[in-house]
Amino acid sequence: MEARGQQATRVRQLDEIAEALPQRATSLARLFLARTSLTLSRTEIGVLRSAVEEPQRVGDLAAAEGVTQPAISLVVNRLQQRGWVSRRPDLVDRRAVLVQATDAGFEAWDQLRTEYRAFFHEEMATLDDAQVSTLACAIDILDELIARLSEVELPSAAATPSEGGRR
Repeated sequence: MEARGQQATRVRQLDEIAEALPQRATSLARLFLARTSLTLSRTEIGVLRSAVEEPQRVGDLAAAEGVTQPAISLVVNRLQQRGWVSRRPDLVDRRAVLVQATDAGFEAWDQLRTEYRAFFHEEMATLDDAQVSTLACAIDILDELIARLSEVELPSAAATPSEGGRR
């Protein structure tokens, strides 16, 4: 009987974590975005981060950010107007365009990272050693979870009907 109670507690905790993680991540992002000296959306930050890592196709940026190609094109246009990214032809596929960070884009990214670390470091410095250690472990666990979830194939729009004949 005790094992069933522990299992029920675990299931409840998993449900609570699954619901809380996206909410907490969104709250942290909003808090930071409200305080950064650069006016950017979360999507703009994601595109800039990707462009800093390596040149990206517009379609890949759209997929990574979970938005349409027209929407990501608007984001890229805004970043390009600020001088943070540029477009260039893809040498492998001349039909495609790559978005890459400019020198100013790398500087903006470094500024964002510096401000982000400063924003969180100040508050985290007030935590005791055990809490800091717990957060460090949580980051490692989240990285593992993200890696596993990234490997999971997304269902396609043409998925086979589920039980009961419904799509």
